[in-house]
Amino acid sequence: MRSMTGFGQTGGENARHAVTVTIRAVNHRFLELRLGLGDDYRASEEALRALLSGELTRGRVDAVVEVRALAARAARVRVDREVVRAAHAAVEELFEGGLVGEKLTAGDLLRLPEALVVERGHDLWDAADQALVLDVAGESLAQLVAAREAEGAALAAVLARRLDELAAAVETLTRLREASRAATLDNLRARLEELLGAAGIEPARLAQEAALLIERSDVAEELDRLGSHCRHFRELLDAPAAAGKRLDFLAQEIGRELNTVGAKCRDAAMTRAVLDGKLLCEQLREQVQNVE
Repeated sequence: MRSMTGFGQTGGENARHAVTVTIRAVNHRFLELRLGLGDDYRASEEALRALLSGELTRGRVDAVVEVRALAARAARVRVDREVVRAAHAAVEELFEGGLVGEKLTAGDLLRLPEALVVERGHDLWDAADQALVLDVAGESLAQLVAAREAEGAALAAVLARRLDELAAAVETLTRLREASRAATLDNLRARLEELLGAAGIEPARLAQEAALLIERSDVAEELDRLGSHCRHFRELLDAPAAAGKRLDFLAQEIGRELNTVGAKCRDAAMTRAVLDGKLLCEQLREQVQNVE
């Protein structure tokens, strides 16, 4: 079992580039990949996305790729001669009118934002550079997965303890059910005797009323389903595959069955056991939200 939170960061380099890949993951209902790549390196985005989605199934994952060029890129300076001529003519006019003390110099041109434009070539990016990114990203991903597995092991232990307590509550409800059926029949007999008095009670009528009442309040089917859900939940805890969504669904189903049992039962001890089960179910659901 894995959690959905984790962190990984590694770096590497080849002859032309130094690369650092940082991957962070937090809880999310589905898998959401957000990749940070510079425009010059977008060609590697699809391969990086495939690498991450091949290992991760849930969580909001931010993968940031930082690339530093080790070789200098070619540079070219382009001079806008029309801007230079216009600036020179304007300064000459000011100089001849005695408004400035110096003529336009080369240093002044460097401070004119539109006179000189420095252009750099795009960073070359080829298959070897993409292989470097994928290798580094794979190492960061391995760190992330290791962190998820470590936290997932702790989550599995917590969920197993809560599941044991929930199974014990279901066993208590099963044990109390028979006593509750007998008490329901006794209460019905006493109530009918009180209402009918000396007229007495026809055994057939009593049996009919008792059967209807017990059928409406019986929780045998709900308890059977609760036991089945608990066993399935435990199987998923031990399974190697990602099971967060299925565990969440099972926790919801357990909650629904407990609500039905609580609505049907009239026994105080069973009601307390149902409340205990609901609390444990809510704790299961809270922890399951962290499972991949």
